Amino acid sequence: MNAQTFSHGILKTRNLMYLLMIALLLTACEMSANPIPHQPKPLPAGLSDLFDLSGYDQSLQCSPDLPVPACSGSISSGCTVFTVSKGDQVFFGGNDDYIIPDLHYWVDPGNGDNYGAIWTGTRDNVQQGVNEKGLAYDANGLPRMDTNPHLERAPVSGGYNSYQIHILHECATVEEVIGWVNTHQWPSYMHDQMHFADATGDAVIISAGFDGEIVFTRKPPGDGFLVSTNFNVAFHGNGSYPCQRYATATAQLAQLVRQDDNLTFQDAANVLDAVHVEEDTGWTIESMVADLPHGIVYLYYFYQYDRPVVLNVMEEIASARAEGPNARAEGPLSELFPKDVQQEATRRYQRVPLLSRIALWLISRLGIGGTAGTICLTSVLMVVAVVVVIVVRRRTRKSHG
Repeated sequence: MNAQTFSHGILKTRNLMYLLMIALLLTACEMSANPIPHQPKPLPAGLSDLFDLSGYDQSLQCSPDLPVPACSGSISSGCTVFTVSKGDQVFFGGNDDYIIPDLHYWVDPGNGDNYGAIWTGTRDNVQQGVNEKGLAYDANGLPRMDTNPHLERAPVSGGYNSYQIHILHECATVEEVIGWVNTHQWPSYMHDQMHFADATGDAVIISAGFDGEIVFTRKPPGDGFLVSTNFNVAFHGNGSYPCQRYATATAQLAQLVRQDDNLTFQDAANVLDAVHVEEDTGWTIESMVADLPHGIVYLYYFYQYDRPVVLNVMEEIASARAEGPNARAEGPLSELFPKDVQQEATRRYQRVPLLSRIALWLISRLGIGGTAGTICLTSVLMVVAVVVVIVVRRRTRKSHG
């Protein structure tokens, strides 16, 4: 084989690689734009006995005396949310895990008909919230499942991401949340499960059942807890089950409820610390602990659990309503924190390889997730890596020329 034939072979191979990577990228984008509809399946034998499928109002028995679920696998990207109560103490905690370096914080003052609330996330993609009555919200991402929209019920303005806003505007307790959901139309699908808790210690997870009906998974009354991660608590076939983060949070919360000492916000923060994520494919951007009876919220940035920003929900809302000099303007969540906390967050973000950050940024812009996101991430990394190699080689040739 002469040199010319060999070089042509190399060129053809490289072109085939390019075509393959482009095909993978287009496949991922197509999967994102046109996801395969989820076909609910009955629960396998052994799991169906755990749930009351007739009433769809179940109580996941997360009492201190129950054994920890056997979960395997490493801690992966996702969100962890919990409610824990003991006596008159109630703490709501959530890690917001994703692939971006910052979120937004804003205060919704409410009006005569709507409760005020504080929020993190973005206006079109709310992540966490606590209203003036002590009702808190967070959610866990899941694969999409079709649901019954119940078009015979009262309509709801806005799109998919408006439901939690409506609920915190109009509800003060978990009982009111359940009543609201049962009397309003619902989206025709869900790609998450919603976790709500109130100042009395009541909590509920709202998710899609295997037949498309909405399921309410309740925290047992009294001392105890409720945990949600990235598997559907009502239908384990939807999401990543088993889950190590769920097992870890469950074990630590059970210990906290059994201990003689009172619960503290630091106890709740320690649980979030134990399940936080710091990987090249995802990290804990922000964490929240809410002392619901007292309306105090502790925010943490980039898993710096020794450096919280402390907010009084009613004071935040009152300042926003008065529109005075102390009213906090909407802006990046990071700006709530001291400069050294921001700098440490930047350092932690920059530890993620540059190629991963570029690929993850692109995926977040395209809105691709799940299997499609994995394919897209691999394709983008391959394309970027090949481009870098080509550029380096050309510069090397020029320098030697």
